[in-house]
Amino acid sequence: MIREKAIELKKDFSYIKKYIKYWLFFTAVSGTLVIYNQYYFSVEREITQLAEIKNQLTAKNMLLKKEISKLSSPDRIGKIAELHLKMKPVDYSNVRFIDQ
Repeated sequence: MIREKAIELKKDFSYIKKYIKYWLFFTAVSGTLVIYNQYYFSVEREITQLAEIKNQLTAKNMLLKKEISKLSSPDRIGKIAELHLKMKPVDYSNVRFIDQ
C-alpha cells in the first residue's frame, strides 16, 4: 500500500515537473502585467492631478491679469494722482513746446 502511494506520488511529481516551465512562465507574465497595470494607473492619477493643478493656475493667472488691468487703468491712476499727489490734469494751453 505504501509502495503504491509512493509510485503514484512519483508519477504526480513527474507530471508536475513536466509542466512546471509553463506554470512559471504564466506566473511571470501575469505578475509583470499586474505590476505594469499598477504603474500605469499611478501615472494616470498623477497626470490627472497635474492637469487639475494646471487648470487652477490658469484660472488664477486670468484673475491676476484682470486685476492688473484694473489697477493700471488710466482713470484709476489719474484719481490717485489728484487725491494723493495733489496733481492736476495737464492744460495744454499753458504748455510751451521747445524745438531744438
